[in-house]
Amino acid sequence: MTLRIRSAAPADSAALSDLAGRTFPLACPPELPREAIDAFIAENLSTEAFDAYLGDPGYAVLLGEDPDGVARAYALLVEGTAMDRGCAKLIEGRPTTGISKFYVDPTLHGAGAAAQLLAATVDHARADGAASLWLATNVGNARARAFYVKNGFVERGTRVFTVGGTHNDDVVLELLL
Repeated sequence: MTLRIRSAAPADSAALSDLAGRTFPLACPPELPREAIDAFIAENLSTEAFDAYLGDPGYAVLLGEDPDGVARAYALLVEGTAMDRGCAKLIEGRPTTGISKFYVDPTLHGAGAAAQLLAATVDHARADGAASLWLATNVGNARARAFYVKNGFVERGTRVFTVGGTHNDDVVLELLL
């Protein structure tokens, strides 16, 4: 399926929150308590949270819609290393753009939607003058890690990411543009 990828607008916050609430748990390790996942979603992926992201010039949100205009994928981008300043020492390309969230509706997994979203993310970062993109994903998320490595990302190190008070080990990856 071909998605139409565009910059999200404030009117998209509820649809983004719904999509984020359905997709974020897919990347969480199985041992992470559901209560921790729900707390993270409530704090970071609510409609109000997306309103804040969309109103902050340090963030950009790309939205992938299907032919019916339904939100099916999104990327939440953060200028520089603001999403985790501790990772700054791991990132080689400057200036950089962080990919805080990168999710595709599970019904589109394997259909090329993630590649479309990544291409749009790369284009957006380049247009903003970024020399690299970086992100972190759970060390146990083999599917995501394989996707990023297949698309040119290189592992740079690790970090600890807290979800609802529970610490998780992430691998940090970077794509030089």
